[in-house]
Amino acid sequence: MAKVLYTQQIASKKFRGATTKEAYMDACRWYATNIISKDKLHDIQVEYQKQKDGSIKMILYAVMEHQPVFDQHCACCKEMHHSFFINEDTACNRCSVAGFDRRLESKMQIKVSYYKELLSKMIKEGQF
Repeated sequence: MAKVLYTQQIASKKFRGATTKEAYMDACRWYATNIISKDKLHDIQVEYQKQKDGSIKMILYAVMEHQPVFDQHCACCKEMHHSFFINEDTACNRCSVAGFDRRLESKMQIKVSYYKELLSKMIKEGQF
């Protein structure tokens, strides 16, 4: 079964070194120290891009899985339906996924805002 991920860019940083390998190793070291080791940062995806000048551009993304948010939306919908239409079954075949899309976007915006705030604190402390 395929895993669908919803991502949004939260930050990018450029690393330079005497060689491209050195710049890449610096980027990996920074990522391990400042992202992987932090308890508050979860589900962060990293992309490394080799630049023409030999530097490495690291791009960080907040990641959210599609299925858990969809399952939560479906459970809320069924609960609301049963609250208002006690004797009727839920009509999942006529499901409007627009509400789900709004819920996913809202959750992602909260996550992105939180991570950007954490990263801005790191910048002020000189860690980014």
